[in-house]
Amino acid sequence: MGAYTLKRLFALIPVLFIVSIVVFLITRLTPGSPAAIILGQGASPEQIAALSKEMGLDEPVMNQYFIWLSNIFHGDFGYSYFLNKPVLGAIWDNVGPTVSLAILAQIFGVAFALLFGIYAAKHKGTIRDESIMGASLLGISIPSFLLGSFLILLFAVQLRIFPVSGYVPLNAGLFEYLKYLVLPTITLGAIQAALITRMTRSSLLDTISENFVKTAKAKGLNERTIMLKHTLRVSFLPILTVIGESFAGLVTGAAVTESLFNIPGLGQLIVSSIERRDYALIQGAVLLITVAYVVINLVVDLLYAVIDPRVRNSYHD
Repeated sequence: MGAYTLKRLFALIPVLFIVSIVVFLITRLTPGSPAAIILGQGASPEQIAALSKEMGLDEPVMNQYFIWLSNIFHGDFGYSYFLNKPVLGAIWDNVGPTVSLAILAQIFGVAFALLFGIYAAKHKGTIRDESIMGASLLGISIPSFLLGSFLILLFAVQLRIFPVSGYVPLNAGLFEYLKYLVLPTITLGAIQAALITRMTRSSLLDTISENFVKTAKAKGLNERTIMLKHTLRVSFLPILTVIGESFAGLVTGAAVTESLFNIPGLGQLIVSSIERRDYALIQGAVLLITVAYVVINLVVDLLYAVIDPRVRNSYHD
């Protein structure tokens, strides 16, 4: 396990290196000068050139890249001249809402997906199964901005149960914290719930026909015990894969939801940074999100060994 973990960690290096190159080059190819945007339309060419030099943008592109890469190895992800603060500081100020939203959306998605996925598998071919599968297909098909707009119109504007937009940190009170995150959580978690529901049902149906399930039934075990203790555990590896990938995708895909509900998270920060051509912040945020994405997938791989002894034994082969 230790050797496998180290091997996977070393495999991250070329991935992150390639991502850093791609992100850096894309920001530099984007039209518009950050210095000109900062100074405004009334700035003279001399003022723009002076600020560009201060920001290091007068250097050749490859020099800029290696300077940035070298600074990262020293823990310096750059400085946002637009926000007048270090990149890591800006990310830290905005990471809380995104992590909160991603965790709540994942809890919502997994809880409903396992419940309905198991229920659909137990009633395969019935109207209940077809209804759940139809609802999950609808959940996958509806764009998040459309679902979010509908929820705002119904629960915030018409019924006035939840606020239209905004974010309140946890230290302001649990009730207020959750009240502002209910609609964004449903918006972001609905697609995850639909995907995981379909995978849960499919994986369970593949396992129900196995001999060990028939043996358990022959021993007289009740259907709930067989489903939860035996069938679900064996079927959980593909489900866990979808859960891990969906959680990593929640962090990267929160931009639309955060913009719709005016949540000051990483997604909204990156969108505004792109509009301002804030090179340093774009590069730092995307690189750190990539690290988070890869680490989450690594954790999922390691959890395979905890769930399935066959995977754990393969590490020693």
